[in-house]
Parts: sequence; structure tokens; C-alpha cells
Amino acid sequence: MDVLSGVLRSLRLHASFYRAMVLSAPWGMSLPKSNWAPFYLVESGSCWLLCRTGRRLQLKAGDLVVLFHGDGHALCDAPGSRVDPLETLLRRKTSEGAVHFGGGGTFTRIVCGRFSLDDPEGPPGSLRHLPNLLHLPRGSWPQFGTFSAALRLLAHEVGSAQHGSEHAARSLTEVLLIQVLRMLWNRSQAPGTGWWQALRDPPIAASLAAIHDKPGHPWCLESLAAHAGLSRSVFAARFRQRTGNTPMAYVAAYRLRLAYQWLQETELSVSEVFQRLGYASAAAFHRAFKRKYCRPPSAYRREPRSAELMAG
Repeated sequence: MDVLSGVLRSLRLHASFYRAMVLSAPWGMSLPKSNWAPFYLVESGSCWLLCRTGRRLQLKAGDLVVLFHGDGHALCDAPGSRVDPLETLLRRKTSEGAVHFGGGGTFTRIVCGRFSLDDPEGPPGSLRHLPNLLHLPRGSWPQFGTFSAALRLLAHEVGSAQHGSEHAARSLTEVLLIQVLRMLWNRSQAPGTGWWQALRDPPIAASLAAIHDKPGHPWCLESLAAHAGLSRSVFAARFRQRTGNTPMAYVAAYRLRLAYQWLQETELSVSEVFQRLGYASAAAFHRAFKRKYCRPPSAYRREPRSAELMAG
């Protein structure tokens, strides 16, 4: 299994979008801190991103910016313009789905979207292991042609009123995140800890790939170290340095995450789930699951997926 795909699958990536926005100067919108990672694609015109930290960044046509930590921020045509809450702008949505807002001056077109994970604070990782702010100016990377094609498709679907456009836009948003991650992968600087750094370390990535490929295997420190090609002591220290977890704690957390997903999304019985994930007994599985999610697995098997359950 491609280890990056495996990690993203286990983290249950969610992609959404706000809307295509047609903004005329003067205009401004603000967003509070959230668990989402918002992104903005400037289709045409230009604008300013104002961060709560005081950082100011001018965005031009073709630029993409992602705030992986979800910090509070504002977008406006120029520093000093009045900013309104995003909800105020969204009330100006037209029948075609686009948002029109502003004072009637110079136009700027923006596609606003967001990425999120099911359990942003839980193992095995989150988008907060990525840089706080990523700015990709138009044409600043060799793969811009392929990347911009995905952006153009996304902008078209977000602004389209055709049947299925919402689902297409969500799928393209997921493709967009994968493209962004590939760009980060090729950069020399990377976060110091977390799953992203672990994937950039070949021996640790090999052990993660093994865990994700066979979660029900009776893994132990020795067998994982063998996959990494390292001694037990070196592997254990390096794995914890990269991921913030011990190898066996990562295995346990990943199995519970899979159990949660399977109970919510498949017809597998509780017995089938714990057997496939390598638990020694039903009692051991029930104890571990309830300790993590505060409810027995049978309760999750009976109930439909909901925001409350997703939050644990």
C-alpha cells in the first residue's frame, strides 16, 4: 500500500468548500480559529490575507494559500477595508451558488474551501503537523500545469449549477490536498515531528506501511524494527521521535481507529472486527475500545454515523 494513501485513509480526510465568490472592492471577510484547514484559490484579481499573528500576505491571480492550523484570519481587497464575518457573505449567495459581495469596485474571484480530519487531535496524526501557512504562487513549481488543471476543474464545479457538481467539487478538493502534500514532500524543510515527518524518514515509513497494510498482524517491536532495517533500540527511539508515539501505541491507536470506521461504515459484526484486527479476545477489544471512545463497540454498531460520534 502507498503509505501516504494509507495514512490519509486512516485519518478519514474530509474535503468541503464554502463557495465561489465574486467580490468587488471594498470588501473583507473574517474567519475565527477552527478545526478546519481553510484554503483559498484566487481565480482573478488580487487580495490580502491578514493573519492574527500580524502577518500580511498579498495574493494574486492563480495563487493558492492553505492555513493548516486553522488560525483566525481575514481576507480583504486592501489592508484597512472593513471585514465582515464569513456568514454575512454567505447570505449573499445567488441561485447559481456563487456569492456576490462588495462595494462595486474592482472585482476579485476566489474559490474558498477547507480540509478536515475525523479526529484532528487524536493519533496517528493531524493536519497540524503540517506548516501553519502554505502559500503557492502561480507558476512557482514544476508541476504547475497539472496542478492548475485540478484547480480550474474545481473552480468550474464550484461555480456550476449542474447535477452532481457538489460531489465533484468535494472529490476534486481531496485531489487538491494530495497535490499540495506532494509539493510539501519535495520541499527541503518539513515539520520536526508528527506523521508527516515520519513519512519522510524511509525506515520509519517502511514500518508504517507494514502496519497500515496488515493491521491485524501480531506486530511486536522486533518485527517492526526488522521492516525498518534497524535495531530495536534505534527503531523505538527514532519512531517515537518522528511520530510522538511508541511503535506499539501507534499500532493500538490505528487498530482502534479502523475498528471505529468499520463499525460505522460496514456490516461487519463486532466479533468480525476484533478478529480481523488481531485482538486476543472480545474482552480485550471491548476494554480498549471503551477506554478510547467512552462507549462499547456495540453502541457504535447500532447507531448511525453522526457529528457527536465523530467527536468521540
